[in-house]
Amino acid sequence: MSLIGSLLVAGSAAGFGSMALFAHYAYADGVNPGTLTFLRFLIGALLLGIWVWARGVRLPRGRVLAAYALMGGGLYCVAAWCYFAALQYASSGVVALMLYTYPLFVAGIATLTGNERFGRRERLAMALAALGLALALGGGGLGQPLGLALGVLAGLLYAVYLVAGSRLSDRCDPFAAAFVVLASAAASNGAMVALGDGFSLPEGENGWLAVVGIGLFSSALALAALFAGMRRLGATRASVLSTVEPLITIALGCVFLGEAWTGLQWLGSLAIVAAALAITLPRKAASAA
Repeated sequence: MSLIGSLLVAGSAAGFGSMALFAHYAYADGVNPGTLTFLRFLIGALLLGIWVWARGVRLPRGRVLAAYALMGGGLYCVAAWCYFAALQYASSGVVALMLYTYPLFVAGIATLTGNERFGRRERLAMALAALGLALALGGGGLGQPLGLALGVLAGLLYAVYLVAGSRLSDRCDPFAAAFVVLASAAASNGAMVALGDGFSLPEGENGWLAVVGIGLFSSALALAALFAGMRRLGATRASVLSTVEPLITIALGCVFLGEAWTGLQWLGSLAIVAAALAITLPRKAASAA
């Protein structure tokens, strides 16, 4: 197990985990979900584009370029829209947990397609993560069913995206891949917003700071770190380690948004962390114990 890969995925989880908090402040400043999703992708793509250009990183070409563009403009764009829309119908912590059904989907897809070998320890970790989700969601205060459904749908789409990205991760620089994904997602989502309800920009400084925070920390840096970490760990291990993300979201929601969690929900959340830690232990150390 790569320590650097684990740190990269954990860092990406921290970036993604702060997204719900940023979204809360953006919504309070007049931004709608479609505009927030578009601005997130646009800012992230601009920042990564500057980095790629300054470092002289080569962009993917041919089929690899088309695959990343399809992933960004299709799967990633729709998954992000579902996530931001779900935040309007359920608390940030609950939406984060529903999104994090995606490791279960990743494991199923990877097993069915033969993309990765799924051993005993991985199965136990996934079972523990599933139990943690069940406990956390059984603690009450779930929010509206539409919010839960959108959260699960985002998780499913993200799982398909993650498995596809894992297959391509060794054929392209992670920063170049992240740039293509975000740029194509920005173009696709921008068209959807323009043809739909239209754009609703932030009305004040706080809203713009929240939008920039999502574009920088929760998009550009988080996505590049995820691609780089996934190259070292594989899709299944990266997805399980990333389950620390909802705990970050829950903690931020409790501190800054006043969201209350029951003891049962915290117990389930700790089970998710235990599953993430178990999957990252070196095999020799785990077997010796």
